[in-house]
Amino acid sequence: MRKLCTVGVLAICMAVTVSSAELKIGYINSEMIFTEYEGTKAAQDKFNKEVARWEQEASKRQKEIKDLKDQLDKQSLLLSNERKKEMEDSLNAKMVSYQKFLQEKFGQKGEALEKNEELTKPIIEKINKIIEKIAKEENYDYIFDARAGGLVFAKDAYNLSSRVLVLLNKEK
Repeated sequence: MRKLCTVGVLAICMAVTVSSAELKIGYINSEMIFTEYEGTKAAQDKFNKEVARWEQEASKRQKEIKDLKDQLDKQSLLLSNERKKEMEDSLNAKMVSYQKFLQEKFGQKGEALEKNEELTKPIIEKINKIIEKIAKEENYDYIFDARAGGLVFAKDAYNLSSRVLVLLNKEK
């Protein structure tokens, strides 16, 4: 339904403006630009290092929980009720701490998501500035993103992705 509305609006816009002036349209593939941009690779490496550090910490905590649980299982018959309760409480506290850590780092509003947004936002802004620059300098009426799903067919001649990528890599 959304695609049909988009195509309908596009057709109406084109019908109205074609009669008064020549319409200039281009398109980009934002995914291709984003993945092939050198700055994205550096940001991805930085993100991967941070995530690896968090995963290492999570593994360490998980091992501590496993070791404590194994110790408790092996010694439960030999431990006094007090000592057994202390170890169970310690195990539960470590499990709660571990779950909290995972949620803080990898949850819906976790640091991994925030870090990803922090690293990708400047890249997206650069891409958009270059697209705007091309649109203004060359009088494009519309530049669509093929990844957004509204573009069904377009000639390669109207693809601006490579030009955007070249300008983006020159900019640094």
